[in-house]
Amino acid sequence: MKLRTIAAALVLGAGVLVGTASPASAATCSGTHLDNWPITGGYIAVYYNSSTGYNCAMTYTNRPGVSQYIRVTLSAIGGSSRTDAQYYKYYAGPVSVYGKGKCIEVYGQVGYSNPLEGFGPAYCS
Repeated sequence: MKLRTIAAALVLGAGVLVGTASPASAATCSGTHLDNWPITGGYIAVYYNSSTGYNCAMTYTNRPGVSQYIRVTLSAIGGSSRTDAQYYKYYAGPVSVYGKGKCIEVYGQVGYSNPLEGFGPAYCS
């Protein structure tokens, strides 16, 4: 029984490392959806939660189900920055930073051959 539990944990952990999240197990940002910004190969979605003061961002691909490099970076100017980047089939993120009273910058990339594209300072709260 113990061996089966360890094997199941290893399989689950491998799925997390490979970045195989699907819409069925989708992580999301909370708060108000501020906008979607188009980038080469996909788009970046940005959110703000006024009750927590956190901004959140995710980069989505236009070719869901195809494993490819996807990156999202969210920075609060004068504050912290968070990045999620690896091979995914649907999206990178969510990443969150405390943004109350700050402006944010957001960057995304879909595919190694495409440029890292960004916007900002974007929203200021």
